[in-house]
Amino acid sequence: MYTLIVRSGFEAAHCIPGHPGKCANLHGHGYRVEAEFSGESLNEIGMVADFGDLRQILTDLLPDHRYLNDLMDFPTTAENIARWIYDRLRKADLPVTAVTVWETDYAACRYAPSENAG
Repeated sequence: MYTLIVRSGFEAAHCIPGHPGKCANLHGHGYRVEAEFSGESLNEIGMVADFGDLRQILTDLLPDHRYLNDLMDFPTTAENIARWIYDRLRKADLPVTAVTVWETDYAACRYAPSENAG
């Protein structure tokens, strides 16, 4: 099994209503996103997929300079954002196996369905 990993990022604002701390207030992050794609076989030039193509697709679907609470109908936690990005990549018919969303240099969430976890 081959696993490709591409990174991108986006800037966005959000708040988490009901959060007991400061995250209940409007604030923003410079999110970093890592997406993992897997495949068993290589194409005729020895690739699962082109890194540049995967990164461009990822970058194009990220909600850059948006207010996430207006875009998503669920709490805008790192957990839910990672799942949202994963689902959008799956809808694009890509072999995505995991998505990691970094809110800060020290805090991230990795979403991988249980059949892909590991």
